[in-house]
Amino acid sequence: MPYRFYTVDVFTDRLFGGNPLAVFPDAQGLSGEQMQQIAREFNLSETVFVLPPEHPAHTRHLPTRCATSCETGG
Repeated sequence: MPYRFYTVDVFTDRLFGGNPLAVFPDAQGLSGEQMQQIAREFNLSETVFVLPPEHPAHTRHLPTRCATSCETGG
């Protein structure tokens, strides 16, 4: 299944400055292992995967993976 993604620069006010990261706005269906493989492929400091919330009071679940084996976020 194809997944849409964006690359964005954060912590900057200019194009191609700051810290680049990848964002998958709809990552439903990806396993944790697949997310890690994708993050390694991008080789950016972080790759963010947007999922439905795990708690009803929240609007999104944002697991974040690094190119190395770190995992941050919910």
